Amino acid sequence: MSESTKLRVGIVGAVRGGGFIAGLREESERADLVAVYDPIPASREAFATTNEVEIICESFEQLLDHVDLVILASPQQHHTPQAIAALERGIHVLSEVPAAVSLDQAQALVGAVRHSSAMYMMSENYGYIRENLIVREMVREGLFGSLYYGEGEYLHEMKSWHTLPDGNPTWRHFWQVGRDGITYPTHSLGPLLQWFDDRVVSVSCVGTGRHTDIEHELQDTTILLARTLKGRLLRLRFDLLSNRPELYAYYSLQGTEGAYEAARTTRSEAVVHLHGRSPENEWEPLEKYADRFLPARYRLGAAAETHWGSDSWPIRDFIEAIVSGTTPEIDIYAALDMTLPGILSEASIAQNGAWVHVPNPRFFTAGIGVEPSREAPLA
Repeated sequence: MSESTKLRVGIVGAVRGGGFIAGLREESERADLVAVYDPIPASREAFATTNEVEIICESFEQLLDHVDLVILASPQQHHTPQAIAALERGIHVLSEVPAAVSLDQAQALVGAVRHSSAMYMMSENYGYIRENLIVREMVREGLFGSLYYGEGEYLHEMKSWHTLPDGNPTWRHFWQVGRDGITYPTHSLGPLLQWFDDRVVSVSCVGTGRHTDIEHELQDTTILLARTLKGRLLRLRFDLLSNRPELYAYYSLQGTEGAYEAARTTRSEAVVHLHGRSPENEWEPLEKYADRFLPARYRLGAAAETHWGSDSWPIRDFIEAIVSGTTPEIDIYAALDMTLPGILSEASIAQNGAWVHVPNPRFFTAGIGVEPSREAPLA
């Protein structure tokens, strides 16, 4: 690929945007990081200096004038509006998680993707964690049999992130702990949906009450039960407030032929039990199966700088999809499958855990016009 045909990449959000640098370096033959925007001048200047970025933008709109692909590493309430603005100009979008913060945003985003000539992908990096990749391949090979139950937990004490040093609230104060429910669902749910090859159709959400930081709307721990289209049961636990060490990448699954348990603490390890293969009533280290089941692509070039080496891969896989013209790993519909259960959890928890329907984004009517046809399908 020549210099003139390389994808010009811009990053929005200097703090989280740094997580994409390693992946972009690995893709230097196909993409160049040319621009950065952050609303804080010192942050964008420092990012540009550290990463040798030529164009420092004073607005999001200015950045769009210079790029073919934008990485949205901005606060979550901005993801949909910024994605729509880029898609309307034919600019590819890799969005941080979640994809949207409301049903209205989700509908609008689907419409924008359908109308755009550009591609959209959500950057759910937890599916690229080494253990999760191994489990995914083991599931595909049938080693766990038919799956029927899974768990995901995101426990990350973040009280210091909710206010600035001067005491003013950050965006997280409003969008993550200022609402009640699973307000940040995709890290826990995303890998499960990839393993189960399924989508959630209804959710029931309850909470523990407010004990640690009672001024926030979010309850200390929220629990989500989710029924899937194929009749499986999933359980999520979400906690940003409790006084405890972090545990934000725990998963388990149960199938007819075996089970998986991620490491519970830094003093434990990921384990599996495979009926008829493992010693009776004993766990085996997941690592025993790594040589056979870790995909070759993800053995190479994965920098371990952040999130256990998973940050490199969303941008690399998205660039591959753009260049090859294939469907992105987490397209708009997969992105909303991971996002919508969290949005609907707020309705459930407000109704004392009532089961709430989760719509299928493939049948959203946004963007199809008034006469659906081959040129304007529902999905």
